[in-house]
Amino acid sequence: FIDTNTPRPFVEDFSIYGNDAGVNETAAIEDHIYLDAIGLGIGCCCLQVTFQAQSIDEAQFLYDQLTPMTPIMLALSASSPIWRGYLAEIDCRWNVLCAMCDDRTAEEQGFQPLKNERFRISKSRYSSVDCYISPDSAVYNDIDVVQDKDIFHKLIENGIDHLLAQHLAHLFIRDPLILYEEMLHIDDTKDTDHFENINSTNWQSMRFKLPPANSDIGWRVEFRPTELQMTDFENAALVTFIALLTRAILTYNV
Repeated sequence: FIDTNTPRPFVEDFSIYGNDAGVNETAAIEDHIYLDAIGLGIGCCCLQVTFQAQSIDEAQFLYDQLTPMTPIMLALSASSPIWRGYLAEIDCRWNVLCAMCDDRTAEEQGFQPLKNERFRISKSRYSSVDCYISPDSAVYNDIDVVQDKDIFHKLIENGIDHLLAQHLAHLFIRDPLILYEEMLHIDDTKDTDHFENINSTNWQSMRFKLPPANSDIGWRVEFRPTELQMTDFENAALVTFIALLTRAILTYNV
């Protein structure tokens, strides 16, 4: 954030961290705050709330109805104006997170022709929702959704509806980020860890959560954008508001 006391141009001084083979001398960019690790983004606190639905249809409906509220709640709860001790001209964590978690290659970003990659992807894997998944909202899907066609057709052949198949096939355009040796070889007919590996590293503003294997937990939706507040009271107020909002949506079918 630039005011009358901000040096012009503002350039960070990294000399206190040592020379680092000369890297520190070239790393600073004018009027930028240097954030050099994913932990500075993904480590931000936030207030994510998961709601269990009565059925898959209700979960899809609730997912779609809450989606327009995600940017509103992000703005209302904005509480991230300071980064590495500097006051920034942003007040939310979202764009920082999107940049920090953007693992797209130059080909996937469209800077180079597709040669080694399969898809051109318009956004970071940490981003807003890309499509609605309930039949009631299908008319609002007015942008092309990049998806793994093989996954899509396999889901359709096995009875998954078009909109949900599109959503799931879109998740699989990303590579897995985290793999544990003991989880490499598991029975996918009995365990959903391989799917959760993909689903849980597509960090969108809403998340559609499938029932875990061998569990009585049902279909769920996760509301993800809200920022953490300074007090328990404020956090409880935001959670309560979102919970009441879900009750109103389902009660009045709006």
